[in-house]
Amino acid sequence: MPLYEYICRDCNQGFEALVPTSRRDDTEDGCPQCGSARVARRVSLIGGHISRSSARTGGSSEPFSCGAPTC
Repeated sequence: MPLYEYICRDCNQGFEALVPTSRRDDTEDGCPQCGSARVARRVSLIGGHISRSSARTGGSSEPFSCGAPTC
């Protein structure tokens, strides 16, 4: 089950919820702070760590400076 981020349109409280993909836009549970059903799914960033493989590239195992294949 993916973890989705939501924001309440009434109290502006952000929260996360484990929700089946089929229910990702469903606001059945509502805001945990105020109980409002007026919540919206937020766009979230995916974090990760990319590093060079010395076995494949002959380079060092240090990560790229910005964490992406191209900066």
